[in-house]
Amino acid sequence: MMTCSPVRGVAHKIRRCALALAWLLIVLSPSVEAHDDHGPAAPAASAPASPRTTAVSENYQFVGIVEGEEMVIYLDRFADNQPVTTARLEVAIDGTSIVAELQKDGTYEVASPLLKTPGSHEVLVSVADGTVEDLLVGAVTIPGPEEHRHELDHSIWTHVTELGHQYADPGRKVLWAGGAGLGVAGLGLLLARRRRGLATLLIILSIAVFGSTAAFAHSGHDHEPSSSVNGNAPQRLPNGQIFLPKPSQRLLEIRTRILRTESLRQAVRFVGRIIPNPNRSGVVQSTIAGRYLPPSKGVALIGAAVKAGDVMGSVAPSFISKDASDMAQTLGELEQQIALARSKLSRQENLLAKRVVAEAAVEETRIQLEGLVGRRKELLSAKVEPEELRAPVDGVITAVRVVAGQVVSQSDVLFEIVDPRSLMVEALAFDHARTDKIVDAISSTSDNVRSALRFVGRNRALQQQYSVLRFEVLDPSPGLDIGSPVTVTGHAGEPITGIVLPRAAIAQAPNGQMVVFRHAEPELFEPMPIRFEPFGADSVRITAGVEAGDKIVVEGAPLVNQVR
Repeated sequence: MMTCSPVRGVAHKIRRCALALAWLLIVLSPSVEAHDDHGPAAPAASAPASPRTTAVSENYQFVGIVEGEEMVIYLDRFADNQPVTTARLEVAIDGTSIVAELQKDGTYEVASPLLKTPGSHEVLVSVADGTVEDLLVGAVTIPGPEEHRHELDHSIWTHVTELGHQYADPGRKVLWAGGAGLGVAGLGLLLARRRRGLATLLIILSIAVFGSTAAFAHSGHDHEPSSSVNGNAPQRLPNGQIFLPKPSQRLLEIRTRILRTESLRQAVRFVGRIIPNPNRSGVVQSTIAGRYLPPSKGVALIGAAVKAGDVMGSVAPSFISKDASDMAQTLGELEQQIALARSKLSRQENLLAKRVVAEAAVEETRIQLEGLVGRRKELLSAKVEPEELRAPVDGVITAVRVVAGQVVSQSDVLFEIVDPRSLMVEALAFDHARTDKIVDAISSTSDNVRSALRFVGRNRALQQQYSVLRFEVLDPSPGLDIGSPVTVTGHAGEPITGIVLPRAAIAQAPNGQMVVFRHAEPELFEPMPIRFEPFGADSVRITAGVEAGDKIVVEGAPLVNQVR
């Protein structure tokens, strides 16, 4: 009887292992190649781990998230997704009523042992907010221990496979080819019964290569990270919808609007500045050159309120040497003429007593004398009496450009007075087609001081390709200052019917489409491809993609779009 030596037995086993490895290569390689040809796979979406209940009415949307024996309640308004923090909530779980307590973060909480009991529980929520009362009906399912274990196993397996997806080598085909080469070389050495140690080493290396590539067999897929099992983690579902839990919505301040067809004028925007109303403002100037003399109360200061006619000071006239010489000469001539007129009047009065001259001649001389005396008086007063300066309007002093004793001229502006209750806005318009019939105009400053405006008119003469618009401020705020830059927004043109949305409601989806997000469920948002056209500076008119009645995100849409 012939027996095999131990060496031959080991060689025989190694040859069988090599043949099995070759068979494994033949079987697995086509499947991997075929798997590599697949397109991008949709990420697997796992259900939220935290049990939750949702309910919706025409007034409110309710989400309750169970954490142990407590249920955290998020109550928002249905139309705009605004959190409700002023309501009184009474929650009935399987008929047991509990009054919810308002928390500092704007949520409500209730506690009940039933929330730890596996099974389905009916949840009734009674809401009372002022004069509005509502009843919301929902249910919450508490999983049992077996379901928890299944979810845990599923989550662990998901994380392991996703770890492989994230670190897979795109060149695994090269590794497969190298592993195949090592395996064939080792098999050849074994069949030739040479260098069995080296052959064994080559076969071990090929198995290691195949093991590393098999662990990442799905690396050819363009996977996105799968959603976390955390119930409060946002995720994009395989159908394209976005699961955004209420805690995330509160954090991102997501706001919505129910669309409706409106007839609106196109929005316009201009850059302007605050100016005083010319009918309620003025300046104080002197008509003569001289030295400024303050009133008895002193020079008026900036911010002081004045009334029309209040004395702001006076200007004592000053004369140069030539003017003084002319005035002295004129005054001397007047004194001489007055003396001659008085002498003539005295002689005529004596002759009138003797009835030698007519009474009319005496009266004519008397009139001439009075005229000469009046001229001398005016000349003397102009030389020594100052000119009073008075406020032209009621208002507040905004500029003081004079001090006591200052020499001023006729062109100097000494005081500026503005009525802060009557202001205007001067704006520049480069689009002349939309500058007529502007309505609903509002001005806003950099610190968000808003004022309603009334369109007054525009300058028909262009200045460097722009025209000047004038608006009257209807309700001036105390925070408005003359010269402050403002942004004027309003509406102009004929009304246009359609659905209008702010530009902030539009986002660009990963595939390049422009979308808005429809609030399908309290924690579910659906991207809606749209077509639109510009409708003013910050708004668009939707031409296709959504309809009246859809509830669309108008604040925070770009943040919703970032969920992957």
